Amino acid sequence: MYRINHKSSSALAIISILLASLMVFSFGCAKKEEKEIRIGITLPLTGDAAIWGQSQKDGYDLALSQINVKGGINGKKLVLIYEDDKGLPKDGVAALQKLINVDKIKLLTGIANSSVALAYIPIINEHKILFISSGASSPKLTGASKYFFRTWPSDIAEALAMAKYAHNELKLNKIAILYINNDYGIGLSEPFKSNFESLGGKIVNSENFEQGATDFRTQLTKIKASNPEAIYLAGNPVEMGRAVKQMRELGIRNQVLSISTLNDKEVFKIAGAKAIEGTIITDASFDPQSEDPMAKKFMQDFRTMFNHEPGILANTAYDALIIFAHAIEKVETDTDKLSDYLHAMKDYSGISGKISFSDGGDVNRPIRIAGAKGGKFEKIFENYKWY
Repeated sequence: MYRINHKSSSALAIISILLASLMVFSFGCAKKEEKEIRIGITLPLTGDAAIWGQSQKDGYDLALSQINVKGGINGKKLVLIYEDDKGLPKDGVAALQKLINVDKIKLLTGIANSSVALAYIPIINEHKILFISSGASSPKLTGASKYFFRTWPSDIAEALAMAKYAHNELKLNKIAILYINNDYGIGLSEPFKSNFESLGGKIVNSENFEQGATDFRTQLTKIKASNPEAIYLAGNPVEMGRAVKQMRELGIRNQVLSISTLNDKEVFKIAGAKAIEGTIITDASFDPQSEDPMAKKFMQDFRTMFNHEPGILANTAYDALIIFAHAIEKVETDTDKLSDYLHAMKDYSGISGKISFSDGGDVNRPIRIAGAKGGKFEKIFENYKWY
């Protein structure tokens, strides 16, 4: 007769209990993971580009609340995990690695600085991370990855629009450039220069500055000496506000031309409305005066939630998350399927208008021309044909 070894029996019982507990624990974790979809977001929440970061965070938070109040995506709660990239590639890469290795994200959005987005490209390719940027604009990003998309247009659109407008409509022939020395500033200054010169104009001086600069007097003094008819500015909001203020303090009264960056209340606060008066910009931002029903609802919902007006990138962040939710609803979270779906998507109704993506991941958006008057920018051209 076989005699049971009580010690072996007890050991087997303990092992069985542990295995059963592990299975229950694993099942519980799996069920928990299935109940939510997590998207990583890196933004400059501190530093000179924090204005853009907070603006985007507002847009994401509004979209998140609206998605989840309707039951999430296919019954799953949407969760956003924020990290501060400080607008710098080194900090951005550290933030992204944390999102991938600790939070296990496969879906990414955010970014205000092109240099950070460019640093992300090899990483998203390696890990197959689907990335919809709501602020990166460098032309170098076009076609950089099958997993990259953006809801803010390439710098080329704004640069070419202003070059054409300056030469053909303002009849300017001599322009100086002041730009931030990174991928963002270079991505604006170079196509502006080449297109303006191809039209017959001349760039009489081109000066740059480092991110975070506070004193532009040396560059501005050189620009003043080159006797331009206008100055083209390309940089972050805080820096451009400081540059305009110092320009006027130095007695430089030239026409100022710039980009969507300047259309921010913080810039008016830093430089002063009088200093910016008459400045002309290309404006790819959301039109708060739009009569489109979706745009009007966005404005109403935004004011209700935050009790202030949306910043320059709030709408592109909102659209990025809404598009993410729409695509996930259609094809779930497999990033190759999401990439294929977004490339094929045509004329999706966003708050900025109909949205489609090019083969290189660029969004098609209208460019307005606007002028500073009475402490705000007013439309000059609704949709300037720059191409």
